[in-house]
This record gives sequence, structure tokens and C-alpha cells, in this order.
Amino acid sequence: MTVIAQITSYPYGISSTDPLDLLDQAGITYRLSPHRRKHTPAETAALLGDVDILLAGTEPLPADVLRQGLPRLKHVARVGVGLDGLDVDFCRSNGIAVTYTPDAPARSVVEQVFGLLISLGRRFIEAHEGMRRGEWNRLTGVLWDGKTLGILGCGRIGKQVAEIARAFRMQVLAHDIVEDHAWAAKHAVEYVSREDLFRRSLGVTIHLPLDHSTEDMVDESLLRMLPQGGFLLNTCRGEVLDEDALFRCLSDGHLGGAALDVYRQEPYRGPLVQLPNVILCCHQGSCSHDGRYAMEMGSAGNAVAFLRGEAIPSERMVWLPPRS
Repeated sequence: MTVIAQITSYPYGISSTDPLDLLDQAGITYRLSPHRRKHTPAETAALLGDVDILLAGTEPLPADVLRQGLPRLKHVARVGVGLDGLDVDFCRSNGIAVTYTPDAPARSVVEQVFGLLISLGRRFIEAHEGMRRGEWNRLTGVLWDGKTLGILGCGRIGKQVAEIARAFRMQVLAHDIVEDHAWAAKHAVEYVSREDLFRRSLGVTIHLPLDHSTEDMVDESLLRMLPQGGFLLNTCRGEVLDEDALFRCLSDGHLGGAALDVYRQEPYRGPLVQLPNVILCCHQGSCSHDGRYAMEMGSAGNAVAFLRGEAIPSERMVWLPPRS
């Protein structure tokens, strides 16, 4: 029987055909996303009837969607790091392997954070947009040297952000459920409570996984704890942030600016587009050629290794059924 892989992640195989070639060489027949964007649950469900492997992006994969792939679906290979929206328990109960590529997009997101942080503080995008309108405004902004950056969620991405921030001679505060004190001592990072993080930081960058404990975590009460003129960056998941509260805090002048790459509803069409002191990106933190290549090759490699019964790197495994 022909092994079929449905690719719902987009883009995939555009920068390089290597991941597609890897699937092809393993005898896997692949189908690219017909929608060329993030799928709705119904769109994904409609594609699963004859699929053995799903190479998925960040689209929701609840039980009622995955059920449409039974009994043939045997592997969900996430392209990237997030597992939110994927019913891993359903996969376990139905013998569906789950893998991902958590390290592949990390550096791309880290570099995006600093591009946004500096552009936001120095108001480069505002000046750029003014130039397009024929204006010459030499806008004055914030120098991050010596300022305090708060990192909410200090895992594989947050730690890299902290290390680079220290190279900028920034003071770094961190909040995480798991505190790595040896690492913090080495890099002069101070763990604090969530409230102290916001009170003491000029800028806060969010790097949380999305689950029941983090959804809506960054609400208006936390945003108001940032000092007058403070900055907020979110490059993890839109659902962790109250976007309406952010709009209010920016509109009344409490916050100096914000930069977002992720939103509750994507594509985003909300009121934040009206504000000049907001930088809005299109969920593209992982979209460097190098980062996408690593994500796509990792996911294709996971798919091929599982099909062949070969070892998958432990950091890429979420759940694998017992080998018979």
C-alpha cells in the first residue's frame, strides 16, 4: 500500500525541496497544502481520510479532526515546537505517534525578538512609514543599554534571548515555572515573580507555551504594572495575551509600544493595526530560510525514521507507540 503524507504546514518545501526529496526517496507520496495558509479544523479534517502521516503546522488538531484520519493515520509530525491545539491524549489512545522539531525554530525567533526590540525602542518603523508619506521625522527613542528586560517564560528561546540581552549590557529578569539557577548565575539573570517582572522591566518579552495555565495570563492588571512608557513583545502564542487590554494600554499612553508576531485570530485584522507604536508581523518568527529548512528537514526526517522503525532523536519525541 502506498504511504501517503499530507502536508498542512505552510510554507513547506519552498526554500528548498530537500525535505520533499527525503519523503520521496523513502517511498512516501506527499501532498502539499491546497490552501497555502493556516488550515481551519474542517479543512484539515477533509484531507485525512487516506493519510498515513500528517506533517502539521500550528493549525488546531482536536480529537474530532484527528478521528477523521482513523484507522489509517499513524503519525502526526509537527513542523515546529508548539503542541497547543493538538490532542496528544487522543493520539496516545489511538496509537498515533507524535513528533516535533522544538530546537529548529528557536534561533530564528530569538533574532526576531531583537529586531523587534530595537526597532520598537528606536521607532525605526514609524520613521520608515513617515518617509513613505513624504515626511522627515527624526524620532527619538530608547537605548536598551543598561535597561531592564523581563523574560516571561525562560526555556530554550527565553534563555537565548537572555544571553544576548546580557551582551547588550541589559539587566535581565526572568520568570518561569522551572528555575535553572546554575544557568542564571552564569549569565547574571535574576528569577523573580511574574508581578515583579512587569514592575521592574522597561520591556517584557513573552515566551510561554500555550496551555490552560498560560491562556490569558498577560491581562490588563499585568500590563498596567509595566512602567509608564514600557514595551511588550509577544512572539509565542496569541492566546496568552489580552489583545483588547493591550490596545487600551497603548491608546491611553501607559505603554510606549508593542510588537506582536502572533494573535488569537490569524490573519489578524483587529484594532492594533490603527496604532503607530505597534509593530505587527505575520506569525513569521520561524521564517528564516535556515530555520524553515531545519524545521522541515526535521519533520520529514521524523516521518521517515518512524516509518522505517529507526531511532528518532529524543528531543523530537512527544509520544511513540510501543514497537511490536
